[in-house]
Amino acid sequence: MRRTKMLAYGIAICCSVALTSCGGTNEDNAENELQEETQATPGAQEEARGTDPNTPGAQTGDTDIEATELNPDLGGHEMMPSQSIVQNISSDPELTTMASVLRQAGLVDDLDGTGPYTILAPTNDAFEALPEGTLEDLMKPENKERLVAIVKNHVVAGKISAADLQDGNTLRTMANAPLKIDKKADEAMINGAEIEKADVISSNGVIHVINKVLVPAE
Repeated sequence: MRRTKMLAYGIAICCSVALTSCGGTNEDNAENELQEETQATPGAQEEARGTDPNTPGAQTGDTDIEATELNPDLGGHEMMPSQSIVQNISSDPELTTMASVLRQAGLVDDLDGTGPYTILAPTNDAFEALPEGTLEDLMKPENKERLVAIVKNHVVAGKISAADLQDGNTLRTMANAPLKIDKKADEAMINGAEIEKADVISSNGVIHVINKVLVPAE
């Protein structure tokens, strides 16, 4: 009987020790799991750093601004006095056809020279107003001579501002053709073409944007 009580007492002590040991393990495991959940991984930390509004390059629009600085060949830039005539024509989105015509005619280098020159630059709409198929034919290699003549009919030697244009006067173009000036008040027309934008100053001359292509007589 005494041995039975001692055996039962020993079993009770062993169970108590085992339960205590198991309880400590569960608490340690729970603590470790909590630490794992609250500790940010390196990738998550980098992501959080990238969205910090005080981090350079992370502010909204920075990437878009850099992308818009990738310049196209024609149009989309500001016309500036420090740029040449050809550069300013190429910068204006309303003069992209004129820029293409200058290149096709092979006159870019000439008009990038010292000058000064006065350029009467027709708008894209002015070229579109030509009879159907005219521009396409002029851009063909076999019609380059005619294209050059038309371009030169929009070039005048010297720097002539809008204020210099006087009613009844005549301009002599590089194509050796006369252009008549009609002026009322401050509005001038050149061979029937209205000046839409006057006095675009360039480093080697001035540009007047007009609404008509000045085709010389053949």
